[in-house]
Amino acid sequence: MKKISFKILLPIVLLFISATSFADEDVTAITSVIQKYFDGTSKGQPELVKQAFAESLELQYVGKKGELKRWQGTDYVANIKQGKIKNRIGKIVSMDITGNAAVVKATVTSGKTLFTDYLLLLKLKSGWVITNKIFIAQKR
Repeated sequence: MKKISFKILLPIVLLFISATSFADEDVTAITSVIQKYFDGTSKGQPELVKQAFAESLELQYVGKKGELKRWQGTDYVANIKQGKIKNRIGKIVSMDITGNAAVVKATVTSGKTLFTDYLLLLKLKSGWVITNKIFIAQKR
């Protein structure tokens, strides 16, 4: 009886350990990508943001008249001035990972404005990348 239980239990335990290991690696990798976004925007390093963003990334938000506004990621990155330091503090609020897809809720405090970002990520052959971003800006 003990042999049967061990034969059944061992693969389950190994599968759990393996899944936990992959999950930890993904959390670390995603955190690194988000940190590139935070650092690139706050330290004036557009190249870091390019590394974090997929080339096709689009930012979306609600305009002043309640309409959907879209902003190409390449234009967003082009607005980051090399070497221009900004007082922006980023924080990961939550992260949800399912297989090769993830969503991160992050906040960025910049002066009297609090940005809440919802970042969609995919795990490609090259690693995790932010593929889309929706955000809201609120005065504090």
